[in-house]
Amino acid sequence: MSNRSRFSQLPSQPFQMIMRIIIAIIMTSAGGAAHADQRSFVRSYEYATQPKGNLEFELWNEIEPPRGDLSAALITTRVEFEYGLTDHWDISLYHVFEQGGPDHASLRFNSWRVESRYRLAERGEWPVDVMLYLEVERPTELTEPFELEEKLILAKDLGRFGLVLNLVGEQKIFRGAERNWEVDLGARYEVVPQLRVAAEVWTLQAVTGAGSTGTWYAGPSLSVATGRIWVQAGAGVGLTDSSSQFQLRSVLGFNL
Repeated sequence: MSNRSRFSQLPSQPFQMIMRIIIAIIMTSAGGAAHADQRSFVRSYEYATQPKGNLEFELWNEIEPPRGDLSAALITTRVEFEYGLTDHWDISLYHVFEQGGPDHASLRFNSWRVESRYRLAERGEWPVDVMLYLEVERPTELTEPFELEEKLILAKDLGRFGLVLNLVGEQKIFRGAERNWEVDLGARYEVVPQLRVAAEVWTLQAVTGAGSTGTWYAGPSLSVATGRIWVQAGAGVGLTDSSSQFQLRSVLGFNL
C-alpha cells in the first residue's frame, strides 16, 4: 500500500471539516466583523486576549507526519475554552487528544492544560506591544512530570501589516536537564477585517543532558472571521532533515 493511500485512511475528518467551514465563511463573511482573538498564524501568538466576561470555544487540529512516512502522521486535537478575567487578562482550559503516530495508535487522551495571557498595555500604546503567557500541562501518564511553558509575545502593527515575535521556553518540572526553547516570527496582512493572510518561520530546539537538536519550519496561513466565528488554517514545511515533513494546523473559534 502506498504512503498516499495509507495517509488517506488516517482519521483526519476533523481537519477536512475545518477546511469546508473555511470555504463557507469566506463566501459569507463580507458583512461580519473580526473577532477579538482571531488567530492569524500556525505557531505565533498575537497581541490579543479575550474581553472581560467573554467565553470562547476553540477546536484545534494538527497533522504532523515524520519525514518520508505519511502513514505515521501524528494527529492532535485540542478542545479549549477561553475566558476573559479582565480586558487585559484571560485564562484557558483545554484537553489534548492524540491519534496515529509511528505506532498508529487509536484516539487517546493525552493531557490537561491551563493557560493564561496578560497584555501589559493597550494595543499601540507602547512602541512594541508586550504580552506575557504561562501554561501548565499535566500529562495523563501520571508517571510523567508537569510541564511549564512561558512565552514573551512582542507585536507591532503597521497599518494593515502586523509583525509578531514569540520567545518561548518549556521545562519538565524537577527534570532540569530536559528543556525546550522556541522562536516564532510572523508577518500578516489584513486584506479586509474579515480576511488575513500571513507567513511565518519558527524553530524548535530541544536540550537534554546528551546535547541539543533543532528543527526549522516555514509556511503560509489564512484566517477568516465573522462576528461570532473565526477559522485559521496554515502549514509549515520542514526545512531541515531533523524536521517533520510538514505541520498542518487549523483552529475553529466560536464566540459564546
